[in-house]
Amino acid sequence: MIRLDPPDDGVTMLKETAERFVADRYGLARRGEMLRKPDDQIPVHWADMAGLGWLLAPVPEAAGGLGLPPVQIVALLEVLGAGLVLEPVGPVVMRCAATLARALPDAEAVLAPVLSGGCIEVMAGGEEAAPITAMRDGERVTLAGRAPLVVGGAAARAFWVVARMESAPVLIRVPLEKAGVTRFRLVDGQAAAKVVFDGVSCDAGEVITGCAPALAFGADMGLLGMLAETSGLIDALYRATLEHVKLREQFGRPIGRFQAVQHRMADMFIAREEAQSMVQLAAEAMESADTGFRARLVSAARIKIAGSARAVLRDAVQLHGGMGVTDELPVGHMVKRLLVLTQMGGSRATHLKRFREAA
Repeated sequence: MIRLDPPDDGVTMLKETAERFVADRYGLARRGEMLRKPDDQIPVHWADMAGLGWLLAPVPEAAGGLGLPPVQIVALLEVLGAGLVLEPVGPVVMRCAATLARALPDAEAVLAPVLSGGCIEVMAGGEEAAPITAMRDGERVTLAGRAPLVVGGAAARAFWVVARMESAPVLIRVPLEKAGVTRFRLVDGQAAAKVVFDGVSCDAGEVITGCAPALAFGADMGLLGMLAETSGLIDALYRATLEHVKLREQFGRPIGRFQAVQHRMADMFIAREEAQSMVQLAAEAMESADTGFRARLVSAARIKIAGSARAVLRDAVQLHGGMGVTDELPVGHMVKRLLVLTQMGGSRATHLKRFREAA
């Protein structure tokens, strides 16, 4: 049963701390400086985020984390999403760390360098139609395949490869120097990489088997992180557009006084409320022991929030005019980030199929 409680003092404090952090350290000028730094450098605020405990937040206490429930972490990620932060908190902590905490017997020791802010390690998997494979030959296992898009992979020191071995999923840690890495930035400024693993080998004893439940949980946690960022961006884009229509004048009065514009703003408000509600539902579902229930709620949230995001960015661009797609205003950066987020995490058809199969 889902129960949506009002935020407690801990959530409020976490959110307010994040808002101050973003206000002090981010802005268009500073964002531009960060984007000009080499792609393979760890983002400048990564260690600061670790110092604030944000990297520890979703990781269970048994693995060295704080063990905060997902519904509390959502508030933090919404602020980071709205602030257009470039640090890969979602891919590293929500996806990778959450997976390893449940897949490894010695997760605390393995995760310590990452959670302390000293380095970045991320998950890497192939496409659904072209998965990465692992072939065993005696005491050695050899990989074949590539991960075409690894967000956060540009600065990673190692990749946790999700591969298929004898029809079962396995995890294999591949150090940076063994992989073929091509770094680039996405249209929203996020540093990413294409990683080729052809011919990479390791001892059979290094392969983590029996990790299917951990992989499924980590994938949903990673998706929840993306949905929370999207929800935060939708809110920020709505607020920016609301301020714009109050100030921009046409025919001698603010355009926000025209009924057609008011209708658009009402639609954006409803989309924002729906997105915030759905991400809260998905966060609550992550705590359920019923994996089918979790799958239904997370996929439903993905479908609904992606639709809300597209509607909001469309109306925001139309109401801002040409300025809505330039880098001169935060709105342009928000639109690009939303476009990327709505294309990641699986297609609408994939999640509709998953929802039906889990029902």
